[in-house]
Amino acid sequence: MKTLYLNLILYGFMIVIVALIGGAVPLIAKWQRKTIRLFISFGAGVLLGASFLHMIPEAADLIHDGIGLPLLFGFLSLYLFEKFIMVHACEAEDCNFHTVGLSALLGMSIHSFVTGVALGAGMLAPRLGLVVFLAVLLHKFPESFSLASILVHENYSRRKILGSVLVVALMVPLGAGLLILVLGKISSGVLGWLVAFSGGTFLHIAADDLLPEVHSASLNRKATLSIFLGGVLLMWVSHQFIA
Repeated sequence: MKTLYLNLILYGFMIVIVALIGGAVPLIAKWQRKTIRLFISFGAGVLLGASFLHMIPEAADLIHDGIGLPLLFGFLSLYLFEKFIMVHACEAEDCNFHTVGLSALLGMSIHSFVTGVALGAGMLAPRLGLVVFLAVLLHKFPESFSLASILVHENYSRRKILGSVLVVALMVPLGAGLLILVLGKISSGVLGWLVAFSGGTFLHIAADDLLPEVHSASLNRKATLSIFLGGVLLMWVSHQFIA
């Protein structure tokens, strides 16, 4: 258990650092739209690969035929949530619809907390911790970039923008830590349910938030597709070593 908490501290620290870097980018320079979307494409591949190649098979080993319901519940929970507070990993001026200011901060905070729960569930399953962490880490950069871009558009000060990014980033280790603290010793059935639920949330993030960016007509589709497949390939390679 001590090693588990040490890993959580390390993972949380790295997630916060990457999030702050992503949040600082819009304050320092205006990146081209296509550049940030390359990160998004890679992150989509990693999340999709992590879900299909790692989390769903692990959950199936734990709960067998009962995997469908928690997987669907995880997917739908984020889908329904985003119907009310919708913030995507894109620049503020390019989103078709988004809420701003405090709504964006609240929405991404809850989103990050759920992501933290997924990380905690992955850490409780010995073969998933590093994989889920990597997927979360790679998603944090474009997510923080998105939040900072929205707040810049709303004329927030730099201090408030970075503070908001920090709050959202801290929700990940908070969610993971609470799950581990409350459910540190759980049955394989409960763990399987949590892993399947987490896999469903990853599928939603990849399919609904990120994959549309991969298919953007304004980008070089071959480049974005290659980078997307590179993310999937990374998860496949990791599966060969971890499985």
